[in-house]
Order: sequence, then C-alpha cells, then structure tokens
Amino acid sequence: MSSRTSSSQMNGNSSRRPPPLNRNNSNEKTIPAPSVSHDYIIKYVYDTWIAVNQELDRNSGSIKYHKEDNNNMKDFRPFDLEAYWGRRVFQYYQNQGRHT
Repeated sequence: MSSRTSSSQMNGNSSRRPPPLNRNNSNEKTIPAPSVSHDYIIKYVYDTWIAVNQELDRNSGSIKYHKEDNNNMKDFRPFDLEAYWGRRVFQYYQNQGRHT
C-alpha cells in the first residue's frame, strides 16, 4: 500500500471528486487545428488536381482515362446496407415482443 492511499480510498469511500466537466454553453464544437501532415496532403491533392486540369485544358494527350468494359457489371445490383440493417433491427424488435 502506498503512502498516498488512505483507508477511505481503500474502502471505496473516496472524498475526492472528479474535476468538473468543461461545458460550453454554445452549441459550437471545437475543431482541432489540422496537423502538418494533413496540410501537406491537402496541398498535394490540390496541386495535383490543378496540374491535371491544366493538362486537360491544353489537350496535350498525356492524360488518358481507362474505360472499363461494363459487361462484367451487367448483373450488378447495389446493396443498401443501411436498409438491410434497418430491416434487421426492426425484425429483432418484432421478435423480442413475441418471446417476452
């Protein structure tokens, strides 16, 4: 047992309270400042996008886009994951009423 631990703390009757929460009365959330690496990534994407747009405007032919054959995707049906989970939750709660 350390010298800092009192008997009341050992019994779970600590008189120490946690520090108060800093509550902001406004509804605004504080946004942390972006890191240096974040700024670097944003600058890289922005500069690269500008360069691609300039090359497209010049029609230099150095930029080529690959168009995929859509025959592979002819039977593709998008899956709505949000609707799926909504049905699952709904069915779960419907079944809960039957088992109680």
